[in-house]
Amino acid sequence: MTHPLSGEHLPDPDDVADLAALALDPAQVVPRRVAAWAETAPALPFLTEVTGRQASYGQAWDLVRRWVSWLDDLGVRPGDRIVSMLPASVDAAVLWLAAGCIGGLEVPVNPALRGVFLRHVLSDSGARVCLVRPEHADLLASAGSDGLQVVTVDRDGGPANHATPASALRFPAPADPSCVIYTSGTTGLPKGVVISWAQMSALIGRIPRRWLSQQDCAYLCHPMFHVTGRTPLVVMSDVGGRVVLRERFSASAFLEDIRAGGCTTTTAYVGLILAVPEREDDADNPLRFVFGQANLSLSARFAQRFGAHVLEAYGSTEIGFPIVLRTPPPDLGHRWIGSPRAGYSVRVVSPDGTDVPDGIAGELWVRPPARELMLLEYLNQPDATATATAHGWYRTGDAAVRHENGSYTFVDRMKDTIRRNGENISSAAIEAVIAADPAVAECAVLGVPDPVTGQEVMVVAVPSRAGCDPAELYDRLCDQLPRYALPSYILLADAVPRTPTNKIRKVELRESVDLSAAWRPADAQMRSTT
Repeated sequence: MTHPLSGEHLPDPDDVADLAALALDPAQVVPRRVAAWAETAPALPFLTEVTGRQASYGQAWDLVRRWVSWLDDLGVRPGDRIVSMLPASVDAAVLWLAAGCIGGLEVPVNPALRGVFLRHVLSDSGARVCLVRPEHADLLASAGSDGLQVVTVDRDGGPANHATPASALRFPAPADPSCVIYTSGTTGLPKGVVISWAQMSALIGRIPRRWLSQQDCAYLCHPMFHVTGRTPLVVMSDVGGRVVLRERFSASAFLEDIRAGGCTTTTAYVGLILAVPEREDDADNPLRFVFGQANLSLSARFAQRFGAHVLEAYGSTEIGFPIVLRTPPPDLGHRWIGSPRAGYSVRVVSPDGTDVPDGIAGELWVRPPARELMLLEYLNQPDATATATAHGWYRTGDAAVRHENGSYTFVDRMKDTIRRNGENISSAAIEAVIAADPAVAECAVLGVPDPVTGQEVMVVAVPSRAGCDPAELYDRLCDQLPRYALPSYILLADAVPRTPTNKIRKVELRESVDLSAAWRPADAQMRSTT
């Protein structure tokens, strides 16, 4: 394999032949990896915030021991759940490891959630403690979080940092749950996905291990309530590398952060970064390997502009990343997602569960090399768990095509989903909120193409008898929807097309809407870059 720009030879990518053995190895559990580096090379740099706060492996592990002691004093016991609203930071990383060592279960929550979305997650998680930045403490109070002990954690370190380090720790086993990541709610309210430490360890090898070393550094600019925001901690602790953390992504600060931190790898918001005006020295940076966002044309532009090798990966919270594209294909016009990683079995099936021939679209099913390498369960939803994982296969709900060479292309989400800047947004959940508004008689929510974000949210609303003002409706939605789910277009219509069974014909509606006739909020353009 050869780097597409520099011509540098890259080793054989298939260097994790037995992923199950690696992922189920107790020594690969992330807390053990950090502890091992802390013992053998305590001064080795590990975590650096762009604000300047740092922690070596030894210092990070000392903080973990302090947080374990502090959580124990708070009354956190094995099996307890801990809600967190902490951005990508030393605190967020240390909390995750400490919760695992105490036998607790971290539940990272998106602070953009509002209304019924936030109340659902807080209630469904069953947590009794919440750790939060000061600016979000009032948000929890307004969500009706009675009975939830809220503790604020300042950016220069919380009360746990001053606790006495725990003298003895219990390392989690690979099959133990590592955290609960709530989905974006593609078919309604979010589901809590319980992920094992083994599934986290299976992230190792997306970038072949032989391509990385202690000299590498991952740039983490993604929220910790996504698996992507935790991946750099897993991959870098495997090789003794560093992680540079930024609380919130900034396209304008991206290249400055990469250079200042000596970052060699990241998962990039490719479209947003390419929107920043070009400079002659863009390729003067330490980046080596970058994961794109499933737009091969944009990825090719990114690789050319910044001189980095761009990979793609298909996956989800429930199954990790079973399919990887490590070299760009000649045809960038199709949505190629790559080939299965070693150990993963992949099928494309018809609605009756039978395999379809190559070249024909069907639902993508994935079976990992060990059961622990996909979701342990949907929290409090045994029926949904059983349906999604029947006979050891995870039903992705995505349509894909297998080709004769063993590669796959992605067709579309089979569920009614909008994907904006990497967020899966449930149109059904948004419709439920809008339908409750007195100014709306009925509505449909659609995803419309956007060159930067992938898709934007469009609302087609039929006004009630009292009439509907799009600006006033939007203002009300700001208090009820996450920021990433707010509509960029609101179109008033006399009616929406329906089937004989009274379902909205969204395909017909999408083909007929006139975007130029829709009302747009003043901040729509600004939100497309955040």
